[in-house]
Amino acid sequence: MAAPTPGLTGLTGLSGLTGDRRLTLEHLRTLVTLADLGGFQRAGEALGRTQSAVTQSLRKLEEILDCRLVERRHGRYLGLTDQGRRFFDAARDILARAREAADAVGRPELSGLFRLGVPDDFPVADIHGVIARLLERNPGLRIETTSALSAHIRELFADRALDLALYKRVEPDDGPAGDGRDVRSEPLCWAARRPMRLDRFAVVPLAGFPPGCAYRRAAVRALEAAGMPFHFAYTSASYENVRAAVSAGLGIAALPASALAPDHAVPAEGHGFPALPMVRLTLAIRPDSPTARGFADLAFPSQFSS
Repeated sequence: MAAPTPGLTGLTGLSGLTGDRRLTLEHLRTLVTLADLGGFQRAGEALGRTQSAVTQSLRKLEEILDCRLVERRHGRYLGLTDQGRRFFDAARDILARAREAADAVGRPELSGLFRLGVPDDFPVADIHGVIARLLERNPGLRIETTSALSAHIRELFADRALDLALYKRVEPDDGPAGDGRDVRSEPLCWAARRPMRLDRFAVVPLAGFPPGCAYRRAAVRALEAAGMPFHFAYTSASYENVRAAVSAGLGIAALPASALAPDHAVPAEGHGFPALPMVRLTLAIRPDSPTARGFADLAFPSQFSS
């Protein structure tokens, strides 16, 4: 195995690439795309490579860094390790800065109004740096950001009230991402105050969002298919309120893995909870908005590299 790359945990810029000349942008793009899409097959499709090529690239990257970046079982992607999560943040930043450097000599300055929509539970920290870099490079640009439930973000985009929309959808409820592309995937999970079996309830108390929410529909469909009676004990349009309701024991919620609070318990398999589908983060862009494409390049460099 190769010696660890110096400064791995503190890698924050392009200078980190000089630690080992075998480390390439393609290696970084492989890891970032795999983590974003949550599977080797989907990553291969996004990168235009075979699944085996993605696996080999990942193994080479782990060999170069002398550490395991990805948890996997029987060839299936399970998630990033602690070291993988630290490396992921630096790798994504490097890809964005590499794309930004290339654009600096070939893309005209952007100006005017850019309208961005993001779901309520989207990590705002993920886009703060992108917005700051766009504004720094383009002083004539104005950015307006709307945060709302994904259903409302989709409506705003359909009404041409947004130039770029990020929204979450749950298959098969919301159908394919016809007006955009999936940029991340994660499991939808049952969240409870403490570990429990579902059969302890005569009627399952749910905490969730108002009608129209994809998570709510997924939870209702799963419980109805399993023949389990339920009622909504707590309803709110606020993610923080729903999470707080679960923490207080007011109900059980269907939440994306990234939205779980530290004190939430995810019931183990075999405790009676029906399976829930995957959540897809979809990005839709107005084809006539160069600013929207520029934002996508910076926010998701692994998938807008061409």
